[in-house]
Amino acid sequence: MKMVRSVGKAIGKVNDVLEVFTGYAIFVFMLLLFLQVVMRFVFKRPIYGIDEAVVALMIWSMCLGWCTVYWDNGHAVLEFIMNRMPGGFRRVIFTLTNFLVVVISWVYIPASWQLFQMQKKMPPVGGLPFSKGYYYALPVLVMSVVMLIMSVYKAAAYLLTGDESICVPVEKEGGGLLD
Repeated sequence: MKMVRSVGKAIGKVNDVLEVFTGYAIFVFMLLLFLQVVMRFVFKRPIYGIDEAVVALMIWSMCLGWCTVYWDNGHAVLEFIMNRMPGGFRRVIFTLTNFLVVVISWVYIPASWQLFQMQKKMPPVGGLPFSKGYYYALPVLVMSVVMLIMSVYKAAAYLLTGDESICVPVEKEGGGLLD
């Protein structure tokens, strides 16, 4: 059980890095978006390539952000219903949910790899010096791999420990959960 917890802590540290990176990416794309709006509507001089850079940062931040939300159990959970259900029912639902995410992540990997290979061959457009594959398909591939690792851990750790804190939202510093 100690090894299970140490693996979870290591994944948690990677998740913390992803959260910080995602936060900065969102800040940068919002700043670029504001700059582009000002340049376009105030100065009538939009900057070529900013729109595509915003799209790229938005897609990367959303894909990595989904991983952090999954790890922190910040997704929609009907806690008020789950808390009133018997322990056996909750265990079945949490186990099914974890394995469903494993299967979906597994399926996304080859599909997003194939999409990346197709898009990588396309010439760059929109002002960025690389093809759209690097900001349309690659973020989904990275998200799928990270989600697979996280979901396999959660599924195995929950089955081994039975600890529901693996599957339910946990209050973090800087914010709180509504009761």
